[in-house]
Amino acid sequence: MFFNLINHEKLTTSHGRSELIAFFTTLCALIYHAGVLVVFGILRVYPMFFFNIFSVSLFTVLLILIPRHHSYVLLYLIASVEVTVHQIFAEYCLGSYTNFKFFVFLMGTLPYLVFEENFKISAIFTSITTTIFFALNFINFKSRFILHPNALLTFRMVNIILSLTMIILVILIYTYVVHSVEVELKQHGENLEKEIRLAAFIQQNFYRHDSVVIPGWDVAYYNRPLAGVSGDLYDFYNTPDGTNGVGLFDVSGHGISSGLVTMLVKNIIQQEFTNQQDYELWEIMNIINDRVITEKGKIQNYLTGILMRIKDSEIEIVNAGHPYPIIYRKDSGISAFLEKSGEFAGGSIGISGFPAYYYSQFVHFDRGDEIVLYTDGISDCENFEGERFITRAFMEQVNNCANLPLQEQIKQINRYLKQFRADGEIKDDMTMIILRKK
Repeated sequence: MFFNLINHEKLTTSHGRSELIAFFTTLCALIYHAGVLVVFGILRVYPMFFFNIFSVSLFTVLLILIPRHHSYVLLYLIASVEVTVHQIFAEYCLGSYTNFKFFVFLMGTLPYLVFEENFKISAIFTSITTTIFFALNFINFKSRFILHPNALLTFRMVNIILSLTMIILVILIYTYVVHSVEVELKQHGENLEKEIRLAAFIQQNFYRHDSVVIPGWDVAYYNRPLAGVSGDLYDFYNTPDGTNGVGLFDVSGHGISSGLVTMLVKNIIQQEFTNQQDYELWEIMNIINDRVITEKGKIQNYLTGILMRIKDSEIEIVNAGHPYPIIYRKDSGISAFLEKSGEFAGGSIGISGFPAYYYSQFVHFDRGDEIVLYTDGISDCENFEGERFITRAFMEQVNNCANLPLQEQIKQINRYLKQFRADGEIKDDMTMIILRKK
């Protein structure tokens, strides 16, 4: 029974810890009352002898009932009433000098360990027992039985030592409990970390693009999840008629929940982009929005994103509440945000009851021109002065790296971003896609 109570898994629950303390205190009380039963019998203190017969019987019953109860409040109150009456009666018989009163104080300190979340009951009970304990200190009972002074001294020392021993044992038990909880939490954390790594592996393979080929364009991309599983979705599309597309989306939130939403949304976007080629891209985005709202049900996550359809040197772009892409023009050597007030900044995706208006924008690209897509995990990075990376710094890096191969360009931007934030904390998933017209 005892070894079943101290297993690590059980001690991580408040009920398991309460059961252990209840069992331990009841067992100690049973042993104590059995011992004093024998002593009072030898000393012929018959009132206490017969009282302890009742006490031993009561604690035996309580010990049997503990594993069968879901709450120990009533059982502990019964035990505490018995202890209080027993100790007052013992001091009445043998005198206040014997210090039986310390057990009343001890019982008043344990409810917080036994009553689980019932802190109000614990506070009331502790207040009552503490009041009784201090009241007994002002009452001086004389011994009603003639005992040798050494016997009274022995009672006094044993009671004090047992009270201190009980306190020490409870501390040791809870030290063991804390250790057990730490072991269990560490194991749980390791298991959770394994699950996250597995989820990240599955997601990475789900998004896997061994080689991205868009005729007439160079393509490079970078993705760094905040916590293994990413809430950023990037994808590349090819239709039977040779149309190519690129999508970058950012699901609200972080971690596994947003990662699961990306896997749902990926299929929706892929299907609609491929199957609705007769529609303009803004119409496809409307269909995607309706499907996401329907299929995610009561899930609260929404997403922003950019969907692009590429035809030769022209890109049709729909922005659904996402950070503006950066356009680099090789002839001028200047970068600028692709903005369009009102029309271009459409609403987010997947918010039920919130009207979203999407518009297509057509942009022509000459040889060497680039378009840079990114999520707010990059643009919202800040330096020590509170300056966001999306401002001057990001634009300068796009200009400075424009003549590099795309993959090297991404590496260079990331190196500068790390310097910019001075190794500060990364707060979101980071994704970047760069396309350059050949």
